[in-house]
Amino acid sequence: MNVGIVALDIHAADEVIVEAVRGQAADLGIAPERVLVNWSHTHCGPAVRRSRDAVLNGQFDEDYLSELTGKLTALLRDAAAGLREARLYYTVGSCTMGINRRRPGTTNLLPNADKPIDTDVPVMRVLTPDGDVRAVLFSYACHPTVMGGRRIGPDYVGPAMDLLREAIPGCVPVFLQGCGGDIKPRNVTADGTFASGSLEAVGEFGRELGRAVLAALCGTPEALGPHLAGAGAVIDLPTQGTPGEDVLAACEKGPHWQKAWVSAVRRTIAEKGRLADVMPVEVQALDIGGLCIVGLPGEIFCRIGLELKEKLPDRKLWTLGYANQQRYVVSRDTHAESGSLFDPNFIYCLTPSPCPLGLKPESVDVILSKSLDLARAVQA
Repeated sequence: MNVGIVALDIHAADEVIVEAVRGQAADLGIAPERVLVNWSHTHCGPAVRRSRDAVLNGQFDEDYLSELTGKLTALLRDAAAGLREARLYYTVGSCTMGINRRRPGTTNLLPNADKPIDTDVPVMRVLTPDGDVRAVLFSYACHPTVMGGRRIGPDYVGPAMDLLREAIPGCVPVFLQGCGGDIKPRNVTADGTFASGSLEAVGEFGRELGRAVLAALCGTPEALGPHLAGAGAVIDLPTQGTPGEDVLAACEKGPHWQKAWVSAVRRTIAEKGRLADVMPVEVQALDIGGLCIVGLPGEIFCRIGLELKEKLPDRKLWTLGYANQQRYVVSRDTHAESGSLFDPNFIYCLTPSPCPLGLKPESVDVILSKSLDLARAVQA
């Protein structure tokens, strides 16, 4: 019985990619709830999301989507055909290259050292029977946004993997993005804002994370057993509902993507009377030899991942955001601090219908409760 983990070095994906990967996995005998798709969320990579079609004014790259889907399904077939005996080991390192990007009373992205980060660097090492390192899976909860602009690249994730390849010849490094929806690299200017870093800065931050992985591997990792299990569920998170006319009027004064959202909202209100009161999201849990990997949908704020680990202190728990869907789930404290401010991240989603401007605070409890249920369900 197998599980599948697919790591993408892109900005975002959605059900179009995930369904294609899971369809191929089903042909290989791997159930959908056992296949987790995670993306690094580099801001220097493509956003392969149908939900943004209207925002992009129909300029979606169908050829790229088709090519990417084909490569991913082929990769999954190759992985299934190349299954070999292995020993798995798990350990957790530590890294402080991230800093929180939310300040009370604003949706602007500004450094805030008073808010938490998740310093954990989970590491899974895959060894051949002869003791050679075949792969190293590792994670960190932080936006890959040292560098902005329109250059294409993996940001800090690339140099981190390069360092692992150099230090462990023959290994395949695999990065998985954690619950870092409100975390950016600690690339801060003297006046307290975020800098747009150079390629040299990208390399330094990446090597900082890579060294944290290597330091973790210097310890005594814990062997994982043969147990494999997976479970998933779609849950409804309560939304902020239909925005008022004052909000719509304010958004109409914004950039083109906000105007497109307002037009879609007005059409939806005319046809259906309101926006959706709930947003369906997927939550997933895999158990690999006693290690529980929880996959949460998209930009999950740091406190949510930390709270999940706090609630299961006796489990080896690896929390991932950016898994299977691209949503935006903020923590309770951010709800309280933001007050009546709307979050523009939800305006990007127009297909199949426009999203309300955020979730209600109780959405955090809903997603935590189901995550805990699934983590317990997959336990041996």
